[in-house]
Amino acid sequence: MKTLIVEDEINAFQYLEASLKKIDPAIEVLAHLESVEDTVNWLLDNPAPDLIFLDIELSDGRSFEIFEHLEVKAPIIFTTAYDQYAIEAFRQNSIGYLLKPIHIDELRKALDKYNRLRPAAGAALPDQLQDVFRRLNRQKKLRCLVKKGSHFEFINIEDIACVYSEESLTFLHTFQRQRHLYTSTVEGLMAGLDEQAFFRINRGQIVNINAIAKIHPYFNQRMKLELSVPVDGVEFVVSRARVGEFREWVDS
Repeated sequence: MKTLIVEDEINAFQYLEASLKKIDPAIEVLAHLESVEDTVNWLLDNPAPDLIFLDIELSDGRSFEIFEHLEVKAPIIFTTAYDQYAIEAFRQNSIGYLLKPIHIDELRKALDKYNRLRPAAGAALPDQLQDVFRRLNRQKKLRCLVKKGSHFEFINIEDIACVYSEESLTFLHTFQRQRHLYTSTVEGLMAGLDEQAFFRINRGQIVNINAIAKIHPYFNQRMKLELSVPVDGVEFVVSRARVGEFREWVDS
């Protein structure tokens, strides 16, 4: 069995690896990963393992973010200290969950369950479990995982000056004047942003309050924004339907 361990605590990783070898010396640990970013990139570059041991809290965020950026085609055993609601959901929809500190007998039971219920190769996560991830990950975002060539990397939310859609793609433009392709929609991203700092000025654009240099009246009762970090070829116009809310937002 080829496994992947995603765990940001080195002692927890070493204990889990040693316990797996004790239970079955044939188990191979393909990699030890500590972050969302590294896990996404590893899964993009490598064939799916037979089984993933996945911690919830990682060094750069919650592991739920992994599932926003790619389809995980391997069964999962969660290692977590999460609340009872989440644990019940994991019990019903995943191969298993292990409460920390992990006891070797519980680990053996989880592996036995995997061997009994081994999913078909390439099977996606159940929709119900995906919904659990979305509900548990409703905290405001601190960072975005963006496409960089064939890999992903993080940028901090506070570095985003504006967001816009172009030909069905979503782009993040930073105060450092860099443009990044983002895998979510403008609407989906806005749901995770701090509404005091960001405002969705129309269906396809979001601006950071700190990026607004000037506000100009515009025809048809709209407003045109001049940003401190302009985007070539893109105009930022507050839709007529949003002008009232926008006035309140900038004056709050």
